[in-house]
Amino acid sequence: MPALVIFLVIMLSAAALAVGLTVPAEALLAIINRSFLAGLCLLVLGVFALVVRSGFFTVFGAGFKRLQALFFRRPRVMESDWYTLDDPVFARKKETFVRIGTSLLLWGGAALVFFSVALTVWYYR
Repeated sequence: MPALVIFLVIMLSAAALAVGLTVPAEALLAIINRSFLAGLCLLVLGVFALVVRSGFFTVFGAGFKRLQALFFRRPRVMESDWYTLDDPVFARKKETFVRIGTSLLLWGGAALVFFSVALTVWYYR
């Protein structure tokens, strides 16, 4: 894992250097701002997904389910075993998708923020 992080840092630094050398200074500031903003948005989405995955909101979800059962009556057809069974294969696929999506959001956001910081250093050299 540390080798992968070092590789990504080197590649992002090389990409920032390439962009810094090829893009005119007037357009460089817009690239810095947009990449930083996109990185922050990805980081916020990733952190939100991480908090949801950790189970922080399960208490609120259970409370809202009780309120829903109190105010809205379910049809008898929905009470059968076919509708209440959980599919373990779907749950496993969903967990894998959410885990990979969360890590992609966090890594992508961190990469864009690092890219914008490297470009900022290049811009103000």
